[in-house]
Amino acid sequence: MRRFSCRIYGVLRDGNRVLLARSRFGSRTFINFPGGGVEIEEAPGDALRREFVEETGLVIRPVRTLYANQEAHLSTQAPIQIVSVYWLVERVSGDLCMAGNGDDVLELFWRDLGNLPLQEMFPAEVEFATRLPALI
Repeated sequence: MRRFSCRIYGVLRDGNRVLLARSRFGSRTFINFPGGGVEIEEAPGDALRREFVEETGLVIRPVRTLYANQEAHLSTQAPIQIVSVYWLVERVSGDLCMAGNGDDVLELFWRDLGNLPLQEMFPAEVEFATRLPALI
């Protein structure tokens, strides 16, 4: 039986750079924007704020929706279809923990919008990342 996984991610800017995470799922490492799964009965905005604190140490404010996946993305790691929504966010408070969260985020780093590591991203992230410069 296939299920859906609703994912929500935040795009934090610093000039022409965006914050990215090197993350781990099982034995695979990949690059993504900070964020993650929306829990049952959790509002998407609350999930975004929770995930951002868990992964970066920062309290953020969602500014506006940037993009929602338009393609069908089936996970290669589990029998689910992934639906991702991306928000532009602003930093409110907190200390950015570049060394990761000791769990699924291995490290955080800034990358120029024109040089995103697409080859290290999952397809849902690539769909968004290729459109990102035109969206912000």
